[in-house]
Amino acid sequence: MAVYTSLTFVQINGFLKTYQLGPLLSYQGITAGIENTNYYIKTEQGEFVLTLYEQFTAEQVWPYLQLLKKLSLLESYYPSPIATPEQVILQTLNARPAALFSCLSGVSVSDVSDTQLNAMARALAGLHASSAELSFNPKNTRGLEWMQQSADALYPSLSLADAQLLKDELQFQAKLQEAGLEEGVIHADLFKDNVLFNGDCLSGFLDFYVACYDHFLLDIAITLNDWCVDQQGQFNGRQSALFIQAYQQKKCLRDEELQQLRPFLRRASLRFWLSRLEHQMNPRPGEIALKKSPEKFRDLLIQHRAAPAFL
Repeated sequence: MAVYTSLTFVQINGFLKTYQLGPLLSYQGITAGIENTNYYIKTEQGEFVLTLYEQFTAEQVWPYLQLLKKLSLLESYYPSPIATPEQVILQTLNARPAALFSCLSGVSVSDVSDTQLNAMARALAGLHASSAELSFNPKNTRGLEWMQQSADALYPSLSLADAQLLKDELQFQAKLQEAGLEEGVIHADLFKDNVLFNGDCLSGFLDFYVACYDHFLLDIAITLNDWCVDQQGQFNGRQSALFIQAYQQKKCLRDEELQQLRPFLRRASLRFWLSRLEHQMNPRPGEIALKKSPEKFRDLLIQHRAAPAFL
């Protein structure tokens, strides 16, 4: 989440009238995330989140809203788009597609307890286990093909050491054997700031706008690379083992997947190193936006490359 499009009180209040939620009392931009514009909204009938889609057309965002509607029927911690009395869930505001969501309770956490980690692992396993009934299969637009294209554009701006690391890792990933690895709907961006907790109870599973159809193992690796890394950037093997154990209580991983977890941790590190480099070198104008360090994932990639093949 972020704010790239500034909205006035009058604009937001006019938008809310179609929902019959009462007059706008207050609003505030949300700085977390990097893709869409988001505001906390408070009216006489409660608190909501207003999202303006900066990178999607209405046709492109529609499948994601349908996915969220289906997921919200499975678990209460998924956000569901609110409909107007005419059952409209996607509108236009300031020339951008816009949707309104109930504001889920809870806060994101930085220091994760073992109980919270367990809850997150089981929730991710639940998402993967329900994949077949979601009818959602867009291609991962941040897969290996994109990584190679992104790297080609970034090489001239990198140090010799970083360029060599990038080339070597891309060669490794291109040769990675993927037979026997399950695929389905993945979140693909499950960082701690996309999950809410009330104490140790998971209350919000957010931001599905890069969700796609890919290996479940990639989703696990992306999640581990944020949830099981300490403040100094060190990957925590004990926490990752707890996560995998909790995940398997709800959905079993195949032997082939357990054997390929470290290579996919490397792939997940590579993916976010590249995307953050792109954002850093080609920043988007925004009123408020949270800048994120590419070096975190470069350093994490180096850690995984130097670690034993199996966790």
